Amino acid sequence: MKRKRPQRAPSAWQSSAQWQAIGSAAIRAWNRKRPNLPKCSAARKRDGEPCQQIAMANGKCFIHGGRTPRGNEWHRTQWPDGKSPDAEKKLQRKLVERERYAKKRAARLAAMSTAERERHEAWHAARKPGSAAAREQARAERKQNAELREMIAAPRPAPTGEAAALESQIATLRAELDERRRDDQKPIGAFA
Repeated sequence: MKRKRPQRAPSAWQSSAQWQAIGSAAIRAWNRKRPNLPKCSAARKRDGEPCQQIAMANGKCFIHGGRTPRGNEWHRTQWPDGKSPDAEKKLQRKLVERERYAKKRAARLAAMSTAERERHEAWHAARKPGSAAAREQARAERKQNAELREMIAAPRPAPTGEAAALESQIATLRAELDERRRDDQKPIGAFA
């Protein structure tokens, strides 16, 4: 959970009547505009009703995946645009954030039991970031492997009457072939 920033006392300008009038006008304008903005298309967890947050460009709010990149950038660190005027400041903040998160993650992993650790690693193995095509291929391979394991584990069905007759005929023909091969290996001619 983020720590709250210390509250600063408002400046003289912020306490003035003019500041309050500007703020009141801005919030009234926002309240008039807000009901007409598109809403998030996701369902809320608590009651299944549509989310009432304002949607971003992709139709979801920031809570339901609006900030998570899609495609090849899914769950990868988003670095600031180098052309931005405050790119250096954003980059430094992002690096400090990542370092802090890495320390928290290491402490959390160290505190986990072996069963929790296995579940954690299995969860992360199933959700590797990377290109959408690579993730799709891995999904297809996992599905095929599961189907193959299921087929191998299933017991062989009992042979039908026709299959049993064919198998006995194959066994007879193989025995005959083996006998003929043994006859072919006997020396013939002047060296017999």
